[in-house]
Amino acid sequence: MANKSNFTVDEWDLFRKIPMLTGLLVMSASPSGPIGIYQESLAASEVLRTGLDAAQSELMTVLAADLKSNASMHKLESDSAEAIRAAGLAGCRELSYILRAKASEEEAEEFKNWLITLARKVAEAAREGGFLGFGGKQVTPEEESILDQIEIALR
Repeated sequence: MANKSNFTVDEWDLFRKIPMLTGLLVMSASPSGPIGIYQESLAASEVLRTGLDAAQSELMTVLAADLKSNASMHKLESDSAEAIRAAGLAGCRELSYILRAKASEEEAEEFKNWLITLARKVAEAAREGGFLGFGGKQVTPEEESILDQIEIALR
């Protein structure tokens, strides 16, 4: 069973920032305006809260306690879609490597599934491409593409 002591400070920092980064990664794939961003942010917050509240493994339980007591935001070097995409996918790949090396298979799967659920809920939170709330797509091709890339990076 993995807990905070199994990881370096930099590795644990990645665990703490990857949920926010994953949500931003999906949001930047197909920008949806202020209302859509608000809806997507709410979806990310809900999955973050419910996923951490329902944590099964020691790793997720410790992370939940840490995130609840240290609710700090992490600043990205750039807010461009390309920079967010690069940082997000690199973070997912690095996280997957760390989990394979230092966590049990069950802990790794729980964490990865939680991130994939977070990404999917963000993508589904707002319709995009419509006019005044009519039409549009629930999940755009750009969002589907980034969801696929996230899953691949987490393998």
